[in-house]
Amino acid sequence: MRYIEFDQTGPPPEDADLIWLEAPSNPFLTMPNLDAAVASPARVLVDSTASTPVYLRPLEQGADFALHSATKYLGGHDDVLLGAVACRSQEDTARLREFRGKTGIVAAPDPCWLLARSLRTLEVRMERHTAHAQELVERLRAHPAVELVRYPGFGGLLSFDVADAEAARKVETSLRTIKNATSLGGVESVLESRSRWEGDRVPPGLLRLSVGLEDVDELWADLEQALA
Repeated sequence: MRYIEFDQTGPPPEDADLIWLEAPSNPFLTMPNLDAAVASPARVLVDSTASTPVYLRPLEQGADFALHSATKYLGGHDDVLLGAVACRSQEDTARLREFRGKTGIVAAPDPCWLLARSLRTLEVRMERHTAHAQELVERLRAHPAVELVRYPGFGGLLSFDVADAEAARKVETSLRTIKNATSLGGVESVLESRSRWEGDRVPPGLLRLSVGLEDVDELWADLEQALA
């Protein structure tokens, strides 16, 4: 099997069999050129974990598969470990269901119940995630210690750059309200430096913030004192 990385904001490689997109990408928050992807002869999969069906429904735009880490926003409470794939064709759905049954990768009842519970509040949670993230983006862009802010315009995930890796480490270890942790999409805000996980793929001062449902002024006060 051969794979290549490409800039998803442009056209995909011409000889691809499967085009794997992320909407938005993590942690750069770019949106894919979905029109160019679905116009190609390749199958198209869109990981829309960060956008959720509230903001993006890839199958309705011609994608073949929509992938979700249901652990994140769909679950929303940091208490499930699940994934989900939606297929545009009934044939693909039947093949995946058969494969799942034969290999035994079937989710347990308890996390499924928790996911069903969380889906009832998905839309209202995403609206609050978005409102808080939009407010923090504006304040971060005006802060002198912040060099660049990335945000797709919706959802609770954003990233921003400070001067270097040392500055990023100081920010993430100075937090009081926001947790210094990996993962995203929960009701509690978490922030971390991504360079220690992704190396040279990301700028050394890049910090990823998953904005939770706490009071936005409390979140900003924590960010402001950490940036100072």
